[in-house]
Amino acid sequence: MTRLRFHRAAVLVLLAGALTPLAHAVDENEPLSMVFESSPEPGQRPDEAPVLAFRIAQRCTLFLARVDDIRRNKSHMGNLTRMLPTVHATPRRVESLRGGDAVPWVRDALLATRRYGFDALAEAPPAAGLARRQLGAEVSLRLAHAWSVDLNLVSHVAIKVDYRLPGGATVSRQYHGMGTRANWASANGEFMAVLNLGLEEAVRGMVNDAERLCDGRPLPPEAP
Repeated sequence: MTRLRFHRAAVLVLLAGALTPLAHAVDENEPLSMVFESSPEPGQRPDEAPVLAFRIAQRCTLFLARVDDIRRNKSHMGNLTRMLPTVHATPRRVESLRGGDAVPWVRDALLATRRYGFDALAEAPPAAGLARRQLGAEVSLRLAHAWSVDLNLVSHVAIKVDYRLPGGATVSRQYHGMGTRANWASANGEFMAVLNLGLEEAVRGMVNDAERLCDGRPLPPEAP
């Protein structure tokens, strides 16, 4: 790289750092949208073998009896650390992320289990009891947090699920999901997208266990 190109690159880096506050959409007084969007289905290229969709449950009905938000701080969804455009990237300030009502957000992610083959219903199980290949689930959101790391965004989401099985038995499990993506503009939508990735991964763990329960198989022991 010539000296001139080096100086031009340095100027561009400094300008990007100076313009970041103007480009970002994060506002501590503006909550995140709390809209869940599923990841796209696997793409298909014309010259490749057909891509099989991820379907693991067949004719299993999941009743979402209740969805709760049991986080201690329901309005805080994470933080954005603003860095100075220097070699050592000195932190300049930290901004808080606010969220809205998380219950519909989690419920929409649970209803999206239809893409895995479940019949997901946002209603209580029948009073007469559950039939074969039916499950009831009470879901609690325990953690939903996103933060910036260098040029990336990261999220951690945790849910607790209490399953109700045919015959009246119950079993509980907790699921964690992590999401990561590039941080282009530190925008509210980008933080919402990485939170969706974390929630979707946690729900995917729930899907694997729900499929076992629908088949009448026991769940593996919980990790210590």
